Amino acid sequence: MRIAALALMIAFVPQVGMAQDENYRNCVDWVAIDPGRALTDAEGWRDAGGGLAARHCRALALAALEDYGNAAVEAEAVAVQMPSSQARANLLVQAGEFRMAAGDPYTARNQFDLALADAPNDVDALDGRARALAASGDMASAIADLDRVLQLRPGDVEALSLRAAARRQSGDLAGALTDAEGAVAADPGSAVAYFERGAIRAVTGDLTGARADWQAAESYDPAGPTGDLARTNLSRLSQ
Repeated sequence: MRIAALALMIAFVPQVGMAQDENYRNCVDWVAIDPGRALTDAEGWRDAGGGLAARHCRALALAALEDYGNAAVEAEAVAVQMPSSQARANLLVQAGEFRMAAGDPYTARNQFDLALADAPNDVDALDGRARALAASGDMASAIADLDRVLQLRPGDVEALSLRAAARRQSGDLAGALTDAEGAVAADPGSAVAYFERGAIRAVTGDLTGARADWQAAESYDPAGPTGDLARTNLSRLSQ
C-alpha cells in the first residue's frame, strides 16, 4: 500500500496556522518512531484545540497502528472540512489507501473519485482507483484508469504489472504479456513484474517460463506477500 505520509504532510501543513506548524511536524515525526505516542499526543492536541492538523496526525497514527478503518474515517472527516484543492485531493487519496488496507475497495473508490474531482490528472488518485476497481472486479474500468496513469507516468512498473493482471483476467493474454514484459524490462528487480509474467506464462501453457519467473519473484521478495504467492504457485507446479 502506498501511504506517502511525508508528501502529504508537506501538502497539508499550509492549510493550518503557522503556530501549529511545529506541533504538526513533531506529531508526524512521532508516527514513524512511536505511533502509540503519536496517537496519544494527537488526541491531546486535538482536545486542546489542535483542529484539522491534530486530527490528521491522529489518522496517520491510527494507520501506523494498522487500525486502517478508523484512520480512514478520521482522514475523511478532515477532508470534508477542507476547501477543494490539491491538498484535499492528497488527503482523499490517503483515505482511499486506508480503505484499501482495510479491505474495502468500494468505499476506497469513492475517496479516489472525490480526489479526482479536485485534481483530475492526479496520478496517485488514478492509480488508487484502478486498484480499487480491479479489487472489485471491474477490469475494464481499471484498465482505462491505468491507461491514463501510464500516459502521465510512462514505464510505471506497478501500473504495468496491474494492467497486465487486469488484461490477463479479461482474456487479453497478448496485451497482458506485453505489459508484463515491459514491467520486467523497466525494473528487472520487481517481484510483482516477474510474478505477473509467470501467471501469464502459466495460463498460456509455458510452465517452464512460469516456474522461472515465480522463482525470480520469490528471490526478490523472500519475506513479502509476492514471494509468498510465488512459493504457493511453485508448490502447485510441483504437485
